[in-house]
Amino acid sequence: MLDHIDIKVRHLAQSKVFYRTLLAVLGIAASYEDASSIIFSDSKDYIWIGEGIPKRVHFAFSAKDMHEVNRFYQTGLACGGKSAGEPSYQGDDYYSCYILDLDNYLIEAVFRKVN
Repeated sequence: MLDHIDIKVRHLAQSKVFYRTLLAVLGIAASYEDASSIIFSDSKDYIWIGEGIPKRVHFAFSAKDMHEVNRFYQTGLACGGKSAGEPSYQGDDYYSCYILDLDNYLIEAVFRKVN
C-alpha cells in the first residue's frame, strides 16, 4: 500500500512536466506546487518531489485496467522516460509495466485483476 513517497530530482522543472504528463494518464493531478517542490495527491496518498540528489527507489501506481497500464507506458516513453519492462502479465492477475524516469527511478503501473 502506498501512503506517501518523497523523492529528489536533478531538474525540478523538467520533472514537473514529466510527472504531470505521466500521472495524468492515471487521473492523478498536482495538488500543490511552489518554486522548490510539487505534490501529487489523492484523498489518502501523496508524492512529494523536490530538487536534490536522487537516490534509488521503486514505486508502483495502481491502474484501473490494462488499457491504463498500456497508456502509462506509452506516455512515459513519449515524455522522456526509458523502458524497463513493457506491459505484460507478471502472473495470472498482475499486469504491469516499468519506466525509468528522468532520474532513473523505477516507476511501475500495475493492474490487479480481481476475481
